Amino acid sequence: MSPMKFFASHLATSMRTYEGMTLSVENGVITDIQSGRAAGAIPLSGMVIPGFVDLHCHGGGGYDLSIDPKGAEFHLRHGSTTLLASFISEPVDLIKEKISKLKLERNLIGIHLEGPYLSHIHCGAHKKEYLLPPKMDDIKEYVSSGKVRYITIAPEIDGALEAISYLARNNVKVAIGHSAATSEDIKQAMSNGAVSVTHFYNGMRKDLDDKSCLAGFSLNQSSLLLELVMDGVHVPFEILKEVIKRAPNRIIAITDAAPFAGNLDGDYQLGELPVKVSGGVARLSSNGALAGSMLTMVQAFKNAMVNLELDLVTAVNFFSTNPAKLLGEDHVGDIAVGKKANFLTFDQEWNLNEVYFEGELVS
Repeated sequence: MSPMKFFASHLATSMRTYEGMTLSVENGVITDIQSGRAAGAIPLSGMVIPGFVDLHCHGGGGYDLSIDPKGAEFHLRHGSTTLLASFISEPVDLIKEKISKLKLERNLIGIHLEGPYLSHIHCGAHKKEYLLPPKMDDIKEYVSSGKVRYITIAPEIDGALEAISYLARNNVKVAIGHSAATSEDIKQAMSNGAVSVTHFYNGMRKDLDDKSCLAGFSLNQSSLLLELVMDGVHVPFEILKEVIKRAPNRIIAITDAAPFAGNLDGDYQLGELPVKVSGGVARLSSNGALAGSMLTMVQAFKNAMVNLELDLVTAVNFFSTNPAKLLGEDHVGDIAVGKKANFLTFDQEWNLNEVYFEGELVS
């Protein structure tokens, strides 16, 4: 790719906003940022922000990310320039087979295992018969694949702490989730290397002020990052505002998108489980439990800006910088020299105009 220059009339990074900046890009990487408009610079319309980083996404556009990377292309067109494929709980042999077959390319950089090491009490849309304690041989196999980057574990189940410790030592990030953990369980998980909470307020007891449960305890832990689904359904907007107020520097926006995100209302499957989508909300047909979201990161971002009234720099951190830092992906998550030229442009009403991936316009 030949060197290119882009001119942003309005630009936001993780630190501040700017007016009238030229970005120089070579081989898909930002090599320089200067004030003013350089000769020949391509104008970028509206507000320019970093591409989104989604750590928790099961699919979209009709594609299950655990078996078909076309779902990553769907989310790339909707602003997710860095993405993990989230797997639901299934037989371990099937999970291993899917890991071996899934091809990582472009914006799809790794795998998030949301199970099967979860609580039967807070299993949500995971089949209880597939939930089980971790076996170290399986954990080691996930690590050796080089594809698994992030795993959700309920720390109270047998063998969880040993698994968390091994994963952390081998640079696989661990989230606490789908859990009935006590405060002591959570402390031990943190001391063994757990760094975040899976879709905070979901898959757990929903008491923000009870420090004996996952929601209340983790909200008061300065080192735990909190995933949030910003659709107003998984977490009501008023609760989202309260969580953000109490943990302003620890939020990671996710979609938790189901494979049928972006599709119309109707009947679908999430793994083996029948799902009904009505009014843009996906629920298990059997018991009405939420079955992932219908979000893209663009929709979640617009909710954050309009319904939650976030300032832009804060939103950039929630949607790009914080998740990139959690994964240790230093080359994405912001607009800065040395970062990939992954950026998005928005109009004044926070509608997406354009997606650039490594300096190239995504059609």
